[in-house]
Amino acid sequence: MIRPRTDQVLRLAAMIALLALACMIWSLLDPRPVPIMVAMSVGQGLGTLSLALYAVVVIVDARRAARAAPTPEAGGDPADAPREEREP
Repeated sequence: MIRPRTDQVLRLAAMIALLALACMIWSLLDPRPVPIMVAMSVGQGLGTLSLALYAVVVIVDARRAARAAPTPEAGGDPADAPREEREP
């Protein structure tokens, strides 16, 4: 299975957010029932989807950074260790 890179997912989230914003602006410029309903349903759905994709990217990057951080047991810098584990 091919996994998309986080920067690609982030770009997709930005494009979806812009599309949602366009739906919202359309309802402001043309305040008839159809544009308002589109903004309230499609626009909100797209905005929620873009927020969810952004949150996934943040979580994946945070987990990747935590996994890549050196630990004192793995020979990392002793200054990075908690105070209780440092030698006097």
